[in-house]
Amino acid sequence: MSTVLELRDITKAFPGVLANDHIDLNLERGEIHALLGENGAGKTTLVNVLYGLYTPDEGQIFLNGQEVRIHSPNDAIAHGIGMVHQHFMLIPVMTVVENIALGNETQKLFGVNLTIAVRRLRNFLRTINPLPHFQRAAPQLYRTSLSAIGWALVCLILSSVESLLILLDQTSAAMLIFAFLLSMAWMPMLIDCLRRPVLSVAEGPATSFQEIGRGSKTAWTAIVLLGNVIGALAYYFLIARRRLLPWAQKWQATLANLGAVVAATFVLGMGASAIGLTAVGLDVAGFIFRLLAYLSSIYLGLWVILGAYLLLLEVLVWLTELVPLGLKTDAERVRHISHQYGLDVDPTAYIKDLSVGAQQRVEIVKALYRQADILILDEPTAVLTPQESDELFEIMRGLVEQGKSIIFITHKLKEVLAIADQIAVLRDGRLVGETTPSQTTEANLAAMMVGRDVILTVAKEPAQPKETILKVEDLHTVDDRHVPAVRGVTFEVRAGEILGIAGVQGNGQTELVEMLTGLRSATGGHIWITGTETTHASPRQVTELGTAHIPEDRQRDGLVLTYPVYENLVLCTYYKPPFAKGFMINNREVFKQAENLVHLFDIRTPSIFLPASNLSGGNQQKLIVARELSRPIQLLIAAQPTRGLDVGSVEYIHQRLVEKRDQGTAVLLVSAELDEIMSLSDRIAVMYEGKIVYTVDAAQATREELGLWMAGAAENLASEEGSH
Repeated sequence: MSTVLELRDITKAFPGVLANDHIDLNLERGEIHALLGENGAGKTTLVNVLYGLYTPDEGQIFLNGQEVRIHSPNDAIAHGIGMVHQHFMLIPVMTVVENIALGNETQKLFGVNLTIAVRRLRNFLRTINPLPHFQRAAPQLYRTSLSAIGWALVCLILSSVESLLILLDQTSAAMLIFAFLLSMAWMPMLIDCLRRPVLSVAEGPATSFQEIGRGSKTAWTAIVLLGNVIGALAYYFLIARRRLLPWAQKWQATLANLGAVVAATFVLGMGASAIGLTAVGLDVAGFIFRLLAYLSSIYLGLWVILGAYLLLLEVLVWLTELVPLGLKTDAERVRHISHQYGLDVDPTAYIKDLSVGAQQRVEIVKALYRQADILILDEPTAVLTPQESDELFEIMRGLVEQGKSIIFITHKLKEVLAIADQIAVLRDGRLVGETTPSQTTEANLAAMMVGRDVILTVAKEPAQPKETILKVEDLHTVDDRHVPAVRGVTFEVRAGEILGIAGVQGNGQTELVEMLTGLRSATGGHIWITGTETTHASPRQVTELGTAHIPEDRQRDGLVLTYPVYENLVLCTYYKPPFAKGFMINNREVFKQAENLVHLFDIRTPSIFLPASNLSGGNQQKLIVARELSRPIQLLIAAQPTRGLDVGSVEYIHQRLVEKRDQGTAVLLVSAELDEIMSLSDRIAVMYEGKIVYTVDAAQATREELGLWMAGAAENLASEEGSH
């Protein structure tokens, strides 16, 4: 095999953290290279450097022996590198082919690819756009001049109309043009038109601006209405839509527009005739009026050119934003790719109707569609059922057989040993070892990752359940789209036991946990915690009853990212002693608590004063677990408690959950990790399409059976057997 990718001395540092410390890595053609490491080891940083999301401080990247510079994902894609993120980058309301071809649609006319042609022209126009230079050189003049752009469009149209009418020998051209200009005054002008007297046809057409006042009421009204339409369109497309009027006060915009009116009037009405001066006045002020007319002509001429340029740019943007009709060529290419690599994808299906496993395949096809030879898969099995994970592994094997190379990031050691050809382990930003599945074991890999021996199995005694702590009866709710998400769920959790809720992500688990913790309203049913009904309780009331919550979305529901670590560690107790003295917070006790928890839960942070947003995802999760488990509780609701954690942290949190159970805490565990559910739970309930479809003692459960219930296959099979 030949080397397709080589990373040499890749170094990347952030304030207070050396994320990558002179890392060397080789990827062979047709190879699956697994990347392991604990939280904060530098795995994500390394692949982000490779994909162009970060720029390395030191080091080189070689593709097929040639050094390359990757400054953005576009550069990475151009070099044949594709990335499938852990959280899918798909638009649910669009079809498979629309998601895959988005931004790369094929529109052909007479064999010419219009998409590429329009995009190149648009980019060229943006490159030569003089506005940014004008704004930097003369910002005040730039702001003042912008209000004239709408008038420039009107003048452009009127110049054409005027030329046409002159060719037709119509002396009413002046009246028409002047009416167009003044129509920008909107309703006051229209009212003025309706008040004008009717001019007899016998009197003939107006021959000067002085005679316009005697024009036909009907003609004037029609002219002004048409001018309003043109003016409104010009205002919307060139001013309002682009937000080009930064006036702080209304009178400033009015003054600027008035200046544009005067300038346009001098240009098209020849100033002198427009204001009806006498011959004497013309002799005295003729030079001034001519000078103003010339200056106005130059001013408006420049904006006419710029207006035409912006209109062309607007049309090009509109063309590139159009959804191509049919996408026939793209759909055929998607079918070809899916067939070639054994990916079962229907180009016409909507993303919202696909299973999680099918969406995973769409992401892979999207990378292959962009001609990726190197695929980066970031935690690809995090939300898959066991059956879907097996299907993904078959797809990965098929890809490498056809010459693709894969970098596989995961925390699941069993998967690494099952699928990888080569394994690289990172710790503290350094490459600490490379091996192959045939030369290592799960225990050895875990020790390499964390630097010590790790107990991979959960040691626990049989549960001793006591009184009921959490009781749920016929619970219903809807999701954010007002679609039923939880439908008639009933269960209870007793003190001293762990009830595990298994299921593929998106089957109502999120909404269930939100109702239990007061973050979502129930549309039906009841919830009791320690005998107190909490169906419509607030999160504070639920917390005061001794409930701890490890949320599924740590950044949205578990942390205040802009707060420092020490404040996030007391979010549930800051108003209680010893952290509060009356209305004042006792910072000394808060700092002491934070330092103890950071050490106890191994939260990797250079300082407790660092904002939570600066921590890695795994360390953010540790912070939440530390806060929730460090206070007296009777009920622990843990949703995905080990998501994104390394094997050492998983071991520690599993031990703490079992410890809480043994202390008499009722634990509700919601996890998409079937191994975690089976190893920790005393009872297991499977949730599918918003309902509890199966409940079993953990000692009697098998992976195959649970996997079928999670996918809905067992329920369908049971229904078919019942019908017979």
